[in-house]
Amino acid sequence: MDIKAYWRPKGDTGIGFHYYPNVFHYSKADLDFWLPELKAMGASWLVLLSEVDNPIPSFFIKALVQADIEPLIRVYTPTVRPIDQKALRSLLETYRALGVHYAHVYNEPNLTNEWDWAEWSKPALVDRFMDMLIPCLETMKAVGLYPVFTPLSPGGNYWDTVFLKTALDYIVLKGKEDLFDTMAVGMHNYVSNKPLDWGKGGPARWPNARPYYCPEGSQDHVGFYLFEWYDAIIRERIGRSLPLVCYENGPIVGAHDHPKYPAVDEAAHARIAVDMTKMLMDNVVPDYVFNNAFWLLANSHGSPFEAHAWYKENGSRLRAVQAMKDLPKHPRQSAQPQPTPDRGTAPQEHPLYHYVLCPVWEWGVSEWYWRMLSNYVKAFKPACGFSVEEAALARYVTIIGKAPGVPSSAEAALRAAGCKVERIAGADAAETQKILDQMASQGRRFLNFEASESSSPHAGGTP
Repeated sequence: MDIKAYWRPKGDTGIGFHYYPNVFHYSKADLDFWLPELKAMGASWLVLLSEVDNPIPSFFIKALVQADIEPLIRVYTPTVRPIDQKALRSLLETYRALGVHYAHVYNEPNLTNEWDWAEWSKPALVDRFMDMLIPCLETMKAVGLYPVFTPLSPGGNYWDTVFLKTALDYIVLKGKEDLFDTMAVGMHNYVSNKPLDWGKGGPARWPNARPYYCPEGSQDHVGFYLFEWYDAIIRERIGRSLPLVCYENGPIVGAHDHPKYPAVDEAAHARIAVDMTKMLMDNVVPDYVFNNAFWLLANSHGSPFEAHAWYKENGSRLRAVQAMKDLPKHPRQSAQPQPTPDRGTAPQEHPLYHYVLCPVWEWGVSEWYWRMLSNYVKAFKPACGFSVEEAALARYVTIIGKAPGVPSSAEAALRAAGCKVERIAGADAAETQKILDQMASQGRRFLNFEASESSSPHAGGTP
C-alpha cells in the first residue's frame, strides 16, 4: 500500500507526545485538563498505554479522535511473553470501533530488562520473539488496524538494526509477506545531546559505523535521523518504504551521551523540540516519517521519569511547553488525511452506493467471474469493475475472490478511504458462486453488515 494511503489525522501537524508511563490517568478530570493543553501545543498524535484486559475508557478515546488527535495504543505487558489472541482481538476491536488505527504490543524487545532472563538467554532470540509477534500482527490486520512492528531501543543489548533485519527476514521465511501490505514500523528516535542531523544520510553516507562501534569521524543511527537507517533496511528487504510511526522520541533534559557535545539543558530542550516540530511540519524529513512522540508529557508519583516530564508534579513546566504553544502551527504539506468511517461519511464523498470489485490476474480478466456474478448483479444492480480508485467512490464495496486477484493492500486502502468493505470468497470459484447465488435468492446484498444496510432500497450504483 502506498504511504499516502495510510491514515493520518485531519490537519496533521506531526506533533505528538507520549502520555503518562502507566495506565492510571484516563479519568474525565484528566481529559478536561489535558485536551486543551494538547491542542494548544498543536498535537495530532498521543501515545497511550493500555493493558490487554483493561481498555482505556471509550469517552477518553472518542474525545481525542473528535479533536483530531490520533491515539497510538501501546499494549503493555510486564515482559515479552505470549499474548492471548482472543483477549487481544477483543481489545483491538474495541479500539478500532472507537476510531483508532495504530497499535503495537510489547516494547523494546532488544533490551534484556524486557524479558525474563531465562528467556533472553536462550538461542534464536529474534525468531522466538517473532513467533509471538506475528500472531499479534495478524490480529491487528484482521480487525482493520495497521499492524505496527514493535519499536526497538536504539542500539540496545541486541543491536536494533540487526534485530530489525532478522525480524523482517523471518516474516518472509514464514510466508507472511502479506503483512507488509499494510504494516508500519514503530520507532524510538531519541536525540540525546547530539546534533539534530546526527546520522543524516544513513548507512550509505556512514559505511564505517558498526554495531557497538562508531569510529572517530563517523556517525551512526542512534539519533533523530534513525529513520533513514531503518528505511534503508526496510527498502532493501521489502522493496519500498513503510510508515515509521514514532512512539517515543525527542530531547531529555540532562542527556549527555556523547562527550563531544554539551548536556541538554532546559533551553536546549525547548529549542530542539521546536526544531524537530518544524522539520515535520515543513516535511524536511521524508513523508514516511509520520510523527514525533515527545517523551514524556507527564509523570506519576513514584515513577523514575520525573526529570523527563514536560509537566511536573509540583505544577511547574519545562520551557518547551510554552515554546510549543507559541510556535505557529500548520498541517504537514503532503500529509493528506483520509475520510474515516468511524465518524460517518458525507454522501458527496462517496457518490456511489455499492461497487463490486472483481479480480484482475497477471494474464488478464477472467470471464468466469463475470458469469458467476450474473444472478447477484441482476438482483442488486451494483456498479461493477476492476478499479480500486473507482471502488473508493462507493459507500460499500464487495470484493470478489481471494488475493492475489484483489490484494489485501487494496482492501486496506478502501477501508482507509472510508468504504465499508467485505470480501466474498469461498474455497474455490464454484463455492464463491454458490454464496453469491444464495445471497441473490435471499435478497441479501451484504453478508456482514446490518440487515437495514443489506436491504437498502437503493438500486444500482448511486443512492
